[in-house]
Amino acid sequence: MSPAHGRDPGGMAAAVSALPDQLERGWTAALAALREAGWRGPPAAPEASCPAAAAAGVAACGMGGSAIGADIVRVTLPRLPVPLEVYRGFDLPSWVGRGSVVIATSYSGATAETLACAREAAGRGCPPVCVTGGGELAALAAAEGWPLVTVPGGLQPRAALGSLLAAVAAVFQAAGLGADLRSQLPEAVELLRGECGRLGPGADESGNPARALAARLRGRHVVVYGGGVLAPAARRWKTQMNENAKAPASFVEAPELLHNEVCGWSSAPAVNETSAVVVLLDRAGDERLTRRLEAVAEGLRGRVASVDIVEVRGRLPLARCLSAVCLGDWTSYYLALDYGVDPTPVAAIDDLKRRLAEAPS
Repeated sequence: MSPAHGRDPGGMAAAVSALPDQLERGWTAALAALREAGWRGPPAAPEASCPAAAAAGVAACGMGGSAIGADIVRVTLPRLPVPLEVYRGFDLPSWVGRGSVVIATSYSGATAETLACAREAAGRGCPPVCVTGGGELAALAAAEGWPLVTVPGGLQPRAALGSLLAAVAAVFQAAGLGADLRSQLPEAVELLRGECGRLGPGADESGNPARALAARLRGRHVVVYGGGVLAPAARRWKTQMNENAKAPASFVEAPELLHNEVCGWSSAPAVNETSAVVVLLDRAGDERLTRRLEAVAEGLRGRVASVDIVEVRGRLPLARCLSAVCLGDWTSYYLALDYGVDPTPVAAIDDLKRRLAEAPS
C-alpha cells in the first residue's frame, strides 16, 4: 500500500529519497563553512606534552542518527593517516588533547552527551568542530568561536544522514589529513538515486525487494549481521528498524559474531521461531568475511524464521556501504507501514527525555 493512503504523514519517504542530494550538497556546503571559519586542523601539540595527551587522531562524538555518519566515514575513507574513533557517551577518551581533532555532531544541537564532550574538548585545548542543525550546540560554538558546520534542519536526525556524513568527511579534507571523499561521491550519488527509484514508493510493488523483505520481517525480531565496510550499515539497519518501524532489532559485527553469537541460537527454539536474520554481504570486500558470513547464514537456515542474504551494489566502499543503508532504510519504512505506524515520530524517545527532564538532579 502506498504512503498516499495517509500512513506517512511525517514524510519519511521524501526524507529517505533525499539521501543522494544531501550527500552531494552537504559535501560542498561543509567545505565552504570550514573555509569561511578559517579552520585547517587542530592547534599543534606543544613540544612538552606527553605523547598520550597529544596523540594525533580524530574523536567523533555523537549519538543515534548523529553518529552513524562518522561510522561510515571511518570504514569508507581509504588509508586514513590517523585513527578515527566514534564515541557515544558523555566523556572523551583519555588520549584526546591539544593536537587532536574532535568532531561534535548533534543534529538537534541539544544532545546532552555531545554537548558534554564538546565542552570537555575545549577544556583540553582542542576546540571541537561542531556539526549541527542549530540549537544549543550552534549557540555554544558561536559564543566560543568554535568552527561550525550548520546543516539544514527540520528533520529527524536519522533522516539527515547524507548531510551529516558529508560534513564529517569534509573535516578530514579541510584538515589536510590525506583522505578525500570526492573521488567516491559521484558513484555513491548515482547509485543511491537509482536505488531510491528501484525501492521507493513509486516502484512496482510486486518487484520491490524492500517491500518483499519487510513482509518477511513482519512480526519478527530482526537480527542484522555485517562486517568490514558494512558494519555501520548493519548498525543502521538495527536503528532504523527501531525508530522507523518501532520494532525490536539488533546487530552484530563480523567476524566477532563467529566467536560468540552463533552459540546463542542453540537453547531457546521459541525465540528462534520469532527471529529473522539479515546478512549483509560485500563480495567486493574482504573474502574472509564473505566466507564466514555465508557459513553462518547456511548454519542458521531452518533454525530461525527466515534468513535473508543481502548482496550490496557498487564498486567503491562508500557506494557499497550506502547501498546497504538505502535498502535498510526503505525496508524499515515499509515495515512501519505494515505495522500501521507513522515512520517519523519517536514518541518513546520523547517520553524518555521528558522523564529525564522532570527527574530531580
